[in-house]
Amino acid sequence: MVPQTYGDHRDVTLQSLNDYGRQLERALNGLELDEARWMPTRSSNHIFWTLWHMGRMEDMWGWYLRGGGPSAWIEGGWAERLGIDPDRNGSGDTIEQVRDFPDVSVEEVRGYWQAARELLVPSVEQTTVEQLGDKRPDVWTHAPDRVPTLLFALGRIPVENGQHLGQIAYIRGLYAAKFT
Repeated sequence: MVPQTYGDHRDVTLQSLNDYGRQLERALNGLELDEARWMPTRSSNHIFWTLWHMGRMEDMWGWYLRGGGPSAWIEGGWAERLGIDPDRNGSGDTIEQVRDFPDVSVEEVRGYWQAARELLVPSVEQTTVEQLGDKRPDVWTHAPDRVPTLLFALGRIPVENGQHLGQIAYIRGLYAAKFT
């Protein structure tokens, strides 16, 4: 038997992305529009908003890893396509913004997440060991005193979006319990 060889940090990050990506696809399987927009309470996020935010986080962290350049959100036309302010990413959104999420299809919101993922994966693959301590203050202008390292970004993506995946699965469970 040939022993399995592994590379470096990219393998761990990509494995994490692939793992929660597969789990997210399973969690979204059969998702209907009413369920995607259902809020467990008047101040809870719904699945649509959470999935969109996951896409924005993957898009933004990939953009950060690359040091700028095109994003799915702006250059890919998804902000316009989904009808959401291009400056929004979900962080700091009000509950009114969550409630007022545009009337779009499940396929469109999933499509944005997939488009962001397509840009994120090569960004991870191109981040070398020598770059892990690098910071990109030229693209992290909103908080210049808190510019993260590329290592932080690589670790943050699966942690944050893994939590959001759990939220989506939990909301689906609550929905099923309430309406079945």
